[in-house]
Amino acid sequence: MAEAILRERFTELGVEAEVRSAGTYAVVGGPAQPHAVSAAARAGLDISAHVARQLDHELVRWADTVLCMSPSHAREVRSIDSAAEIQLVADFASRPYRGSEIPDPMGRPAIVYDEVFEELEECLAEFAARHPGSPAEARPGDGG
Repeated sequence: MAEAILRERFTELGVEAEVRSAGTYAVVGGPAQPHAVSAAARAGLDISAHVARQLDHELVRWADTVLCMSPSHAREVRSIDSAAEIQLVADFASRPYRGSEIPDPMGRPAIVYDEVFEELEECLAEFAARHPGSPAEARPGDGG
């Protein structure tokens, strides 16, 4: 869900960026969970073709920034590459957040996927707005 949301926010802002997702415990080659597909579809996003992949050294090295859903994911990224630029998704919430963690809805009811989707939308919209190249990041006199 996060990959599709962030890609959509970047597109809306006119930011040219490539977005990839991976899991620390992914079922490699598996599809998006049905509740995730439904939650995304309600927001007009199609993630039905998503294929899960495992986070690895190559992907971490490729990324300018690795966004993590939880501190444990950030530690996993750090164990792969100690120099990686890591940020927690929840750090972009507009309100104080519970332990800087977006919960993993895997195996939970559809309502939990909907709640997580909403949390991701809020946080990733803020991340996208702060991203270099975003119109919100343009400063007076810099041509943007």
